[in-house]
Amino acid sequence: MKLDDLKHNFAQQIETSSSEAKLALQVDELKVKTKKYQRDIKVRDFMEISISLLLIPVWLYGLTISFNWVQSLGCVLATLTSLYIPYKLLKARRLSPCKDDSIRAYLHQEQQRLAQQKQLLESIVWWYIAPIFVSVMLITLGANMDDNGVIQLDTHMQLYYLIVLLGMVGIYFWNKRAAEKRFGPLLTRVEQQLNELCDE
Repeated sequence: MKLDDLKHNFAQQIETSSSEAKLALQVDELKVKTKKYQRDIKVRDFMEISISLLLIPVWLYGLTISFNWVQSLGCVLATLTSLYIPYKLLKARRLSPCKDDSIRAYLHQEQQRLAQQKQLLESIVWWYIAPIFVSVMLITLGANMDDNGVIQLDTHMQLYYLIVLLGMVGIYFWNKRAAEKRFGPLLTRVEQQLNELCDE
């Protein structure tokens, strides 16, 4: 009886060490993939933040030469949007501090990072594109306002607003799909590995 118990315990130890080695290999593969997307995110954030900050003087200059309150409102909104975009991008990269160096803690942190980036991409129309569109729309509407305060919109401008609005709707659906395609599989993989760890 004791010999059977020893055989059983030995088999379990071999199985456990084999599954731990397999998990460590999977985590190493995941680290390689996550480093690549983190590098891509850093480059994207650097470019977006740089452009936003470089546009602030343009919007402020537009505010000084605006013809009416509608253009001024558009320039103020554009300036606020140019300040909000860096905040939003940097906030999405912020993670809760990791308390230990375990595989589980690493996987939880990656899960949080991937979920934040996925949500950021899915909602880009609301925090990025729509405010810029509204700002530019107010600036152009103000440029088409006569001395009596009446906006004179020709057919070309109406068509322009319609095309941009349809473009925003298209960008919304395209980004939802892109977020799922880019971050979905990696997020699913991290969650599966977390579930495997919890089952052990």
